[in-house]
Amino acid sequence: MLLILKFFKRARPKASLHDAAFRGLEPTARTLLSEGAEVDARGPQGATPLMLAAQEGHLSLVTMLLDAGATPNSRNPLGVTPIGSAAFAGHTAVLALLIEHGGIVDAADRKGATALMVACQHARLETVRLLFDKKADYTTHNDDGNNALTLSVLEGHGNVVDTLLELGVPVDLPAKDGTTALFVAAENGFLDAARTLLRSGAAVNAVREDGATPLMMATSSGDPAMVDLLLEAGADTSLEDRHGLGPYLRSALYGRTELAERMLAHGARVDATDRLGRTALILAAAGGHADLVELLLAKGADAQASTADGSTALTGAAHGGHLEILTTLLSAGASVDATTNRGATPLLKAAEEGRTDVVERLAAAGADVNVVDDNANSPLTVAASGAYSDLIETLYRLGANLEDERADKLANDAENQGLTDVAQLLRSGRHGVRKESQRG
Repeated sequence: MLLILKFFKRARPKASLHDAAFRGLEPTARTLLSEGAEVDARGPQGATPLMLAAQEGHLSLVTMLLDAGATPNSRNPLGVTPIGSAAFAGHTAVLALLIEHGGIVDAADRKGATALMVACQHARLETVRLLFDKKADYTTHNDDGNNALTLSVLEGHGNVVDTLLELGVPVDLPAKDGTTALFVAAENGFLDAARTLLRSGAAVNAVREDGATPLMMATSSGDPAMVDLLLEAGADTSLEDRHGLGPYLRSALYGRTELAERMLAHGARVDATDRLGRTALILAAAGGHADLVELLLAKGADAQASTADGSTALTGAAHGGHLEILTTLLSAGASVDATTNRGATPLLKAAEEGRTDVVERLAAAGADVNVVDDNANSPLTVAASGAYSDLIETLYRLGANLEDERADKLANDAENQGLTDVAQLLRSGRHGVRKESQRG
């Protein structure tokens, strides 16, 4: 038994400098250094003893390691330095000591994060103040494009935001793409942060590189309270991004009925268009937003308006299969056979997607079931290409027809693809499927 105990005593691993640094074992660390332990040796995850001691806040051990020649600017594989480790954990005294020994205040890790960003991200207020005292650069941004202020807002740290503004960080300090802190607050619904920023003079109509404004972000996110706050602060509803989408058209794009009504009340034009000529009604119809379509029509939206390629709200509704909206638009006087620049009608667009119910509704309203676009496509040919058996049968019943030669070719193509039901329908449709109105 005694021999076994002696064996385990001899076999127990000797403490490493990394272990001593991590656990704060000063006597052990001193002994190991005196025995020649490498002060900057790499341990688990590529950390040096100094990184571990800094991370755990062992001030005396950090002093010992620095005095032994430890490198204050060493990096682990993630690019984190001892200063970054200390900032992450909020060990201000350790951080100050590292800086005194030549640690680089603004050293960034592999994701572009500096000690100041890390301290802000983790709400280390005392550390933030020390870094400012040491002239840390608050204008830099990480790989995500955020600076210290935008990061603080994004993390929801109102106390850090207050501290940064108190220390002199400009409230409209832009991130990489021109995003300011107010953009971040508006997009993420941080009302308290937005109020703080606005009280501090944030530009409510700041414009990002892509032309977006905070109001556009709040509208896209569907946040009525944020939208109201920005409008009360003077947000301009007429501004547009590079695609011509302002707050009003964004509300239509995302189906924000309540917000669209607010924009109209603040001066938005009901038939305003984006760069593609899309109106709010066209966007809402294509997106399937029935309540919004009804609101816009009630506000006087033009049901006949078309985009640059000739598409109308009815085109979008038909293509998307939005039967309720389709019916609403037809009741509002939308042209059932409005054609795009390439000759496509709403019925042809519905047929492309195999929307039998929409085709039937449009045909009942007088749509031409034999329309042919500029590429020689008809409802029957696109239905055959899509292998929409029910639609093919419905179209024949509604009076659609094909030349024999083309019907045979489509039937042969279907057979070659193993679509025997489609082939049979195409052939049988030529020989006696009659229009409903002709029966009886």
